[in-house]
Amino acid sequence: MAAPISHIFLAIQMLSGPFEGRFDEKEFILGTSFPDIRYLKVVERAETHFPDITLEDILQEKNSFKAGILFHSFVDEQREAYVVENHFYEKIPNFRFASQSLKFAEDEILKQLFNTKQYQSYFDEILKEEKAYNIPKLYIRTWHTFLQGYFDGNYLSKELVMKYFDLYEPNAWFIKRYSFLWFYTRKIEQTVSAIMANTQLKELILDFYTHFTERNAPKVLK
Repeated sequence: MAAPISHIFLAIQMLSGPFEGRFDEKEFILGTSFPDIRYLKVVERAETHFPDITLEDILQEKNSFKAGILFHSFVDEQREAYVVENHFYEKIPNFRFASQSLKFAEDEILKQLFNTKQYQSYFDEILKEEKAYNIPKLYIRTWHTFLQGYFDGNYLSKELVMKYFDLYEPNAWFIKRYSFLWFYTRKIEQTVSAIMANTQLKELILDFYTHFTERNAPKVLK
């Protein structure tokens, strides 16, 4: 599964390419960023992630927010297949949060290719489609605020990493937070740095994201 900046990077590539003129950009980006609100434990994963989504499924959806949600699942499956096919997990340290570290590294690489801050204002608004999930508004606002901070670029700070894994919840044990802070965040940051320093991995990551549109454009246009 991709991380927030990766999802938006691919969304804007597709919206300015094969999806051009089909969806509202703001609503589509809000939609493709919404599914991982599940990290706040306010919705089941099955309610926001769907298997075997095709480009045709996305194009048939008239609601831009809902199309964005479908695109999220499409990207997740495409990315995971690519990662497995190219043996990413065999090339990075094996520990509890190895896959999350890879996602953070991808976002770190992609944020250098576009201005993430220009999308922060999109998350000032809560759409009616988000409210339809019957998630308390407080949690939707928490998710939006987290993403706005994430787009600021300081997302490898300990605070944001911990928020990403929802360890500030009231029932989280102190020892859990403490051990995560002093061991796992350091390990994650070391792994992210190692991935970014690995020329082969970085090239593979860039190949997936920068050629995503051209690989999928013929399927949209046929």
